[in-house]
Amino acid sequence: MKVSPSIFRLYDIRGIAGEKFEKKAIEEYEKWYGKFTGINITPEVAVAIGKAYGTVIKDRGGKKVIVGHEIRPYGEELKMQFIKGVRSTGIDVIDAGVSLTPIIYFSTAFYKLDGGVNVTGSHNVYFFNGFKTMAKDVYPIFAEELQKMRKIIEDESYAFGEEGSYEEKSVIDDYSKYLLEHNKLAKKLKVVVDSGNGSAGMFAPKILRDLGCEVIDLYSEPDSSFPNHVPDPEDVFQMEDLMKKVKEEKADLGIGIDADGDRCGIVDENGEFVYADRTLLLFSKDILSRNKGKKILYDVKCTRLVEDLVPEFGGVPLMHITGHAPIKETMRKDKDIIFGGEVSGHFYHAEDYFRIDDGVYSAAKILSLLSQTDKTFSQLIDQFPKTVMTPEIKLPCKDEVKFKVVKDLTEYFSKNYETITIDGSRIKFSATSWGLVRASNTSPYLTIRVEADTEEEVIKIKNILADQLEKYPEIADKLDRRKVTSHTGRLGFV
Repeated sequence: MKVSPSIFRLYDIRGIAGEKFEKKAIEEYEKWYGKFTGINITPEVAVAIGKAYGTVIKDRGGKKVIVGHEIRPYGEELKMQFIKGVRSTGIDVIDAGVSLTPIIYFSTAFYKLDGGVNVTGSHNVYFFNGFKTMAKDVYPIFAEELQKMRKIIEDESYAFGEEGSYEEKSVIDDYSKYLLEHNKLAKKLKVVVDSGNGSAGMFAPKILRDLGCEVIDLYSEPDSSFPNHVPDPEDVFQMEDLMKKVKEEKADLGIGIDADGDRCGIVDENGEFVYADRTLLLFSKDILSRNKGKKILYDVKCTRLVEDLVPEFGGVPLMHITGHAPIKETMRKDKDIIFGGEVSGHFYHAEDYFRIDDGVYSAAKILSLLSQTDKTFSQLIDQFPKTVMTPEIKLPCKDEVKFKVVKDLTEYFSKNYETITIDGSRIKFSATSWGLVRASNTSPYLTIRVEADTEEEVIKIKNILADQLEKYPEIADKLDRRKVTSHTGRLGFV
């Protein structure tokens, strides 16, 4: 069967889903992604992906998996077609219904299943959908394994067997019970929860109420058109309503959850956005107080303070490439990693959880930590040194161009500067300043981030990077040299 190679991305399967595409949607797609190339995840493709996934699980000796779906157009239909394909290979399937990605992660580990899949488009706009796939122990199926699935589909070399069984099962009670048993509040807290009209709104507010919080709902009603903002909790521009609401309600904290629930973002009691790598420092200090000598994993986009402070906390810092799949893989191979975090808001808990990224679990953990002190969240964060840092600047760049840009910049800057190349090019301009250019592995853009001691230094480094980036016509007109925060857009290109 012929299938679009483009849907098999590095960390998951993702594409344009459905049976028809309206003119308005095509116009919106082309505004950001270039010429519309057509729907590439149809119900027929979903069946084929299910067959390929079932084949991979069967080859690993697996027998039973769990599958859920996020609320968005065609989500349930794609799930049912996918399940049809999986069952045709002889694999038994539990249908979790509407779910969150971390609930599927949890279920795979908690019930000791042989795999799990969530049908999700994550925080992407409504016409995207796809499949996050994992094997036993929530071991990610990604990269070469996804290409293996593609080859199985193209060759139609599926496993066959007696049709696998099918059962519907709600797992939310077990998930909630586990979360509440492992997180306790020492005092009641008032929190605003912004679910961004994603599926997280069906679960996160109730769980945090059961934890003992007074919860103010913001955009909890699922609506996959995302009418208020894109549910990306690490894009400060998508968090503006949450920032205002926290101040209005005089809340202790604001928490944003992305559409499929595996990431969270934090707003302090003053309505100020808190970067995820600063929250990572707070988590690290707390966790290492009980786990001396363990490793803290952090992605290449994080502040230099992680490398500086984690040893002071009693741990070992480990810089890593960005991405939930390779991070989960590394944390399964290296049991000394007690915690991990990314600038994107993925936090991976190993102390009392399954080494998975879970936005709701992370929110509960943060609230538990905050409740045990008389300090405000801003005071907890302000214990760490301050630097000047840009947000994660997302610069639109076509897939066929972005990797060449990074390669060229690496060659140029490595001649005169110390350059870390584990994921893109992180250029060390001084002992306290650096700039990063990397190609996103999931979307058509470059990621830029800069850190220094002063805003003047940050702007200087941005301009040094811009001098090289403007050589490429595809991105030259999108550069803004003047501001630390620049280039905003509906899809969170900042």
